[in-house]
Amino acid sequence: MIIMNKKKTPNNIEDLLSLFSETLTPADVLSAKLMAQFSNAITSERLNLNMSQKDFAKHINATQSLISRWECGDYNFSINKIAEIAAKLDLNVDFKINKCHSSTDTSRNDNMVTTEVPCKIIQFPNPYVKVDEELEEM
Repeated sequence: MIIMNKKKTPNNIEDLLSLFSETLTPADVLSAKLMAQFSNAITSERLNLNMSQKDFAKHINATQSLISRWECGDYNFSINKIAEIAAKLDLNVDFKINKCHSSTDTSRNDNMVTTEVPCKIIQFPNPYVKVDEELEEM
């Protein structure tokens, strides 16, 4: 008789990330979250301006394909590029770095996520709130 274990479906982003915990470092997770945060800010600003990617590209002197890469997170932003884009869009960029902690802890509050990774703490809008809610309904 063959017994198959049913794999648990991830209920939230933390569960999903835990599936990859052996291959992802805290730095990998933080990097992905920072990339998502900045990509989300660019997309939100474009949508707030009611512009297509093509029009937005003209607005900030970039190409449509580059805007697409920025928005889908397929671009490794340098600090200089982040500053350049933020200046063009009149956006404020704020990083918060605190003393090292010995564990990784994620807490939720008012659609914001505070993620503590050793030596780094950052707070950003939670793009997964709706995903978590939909998963809970399943």
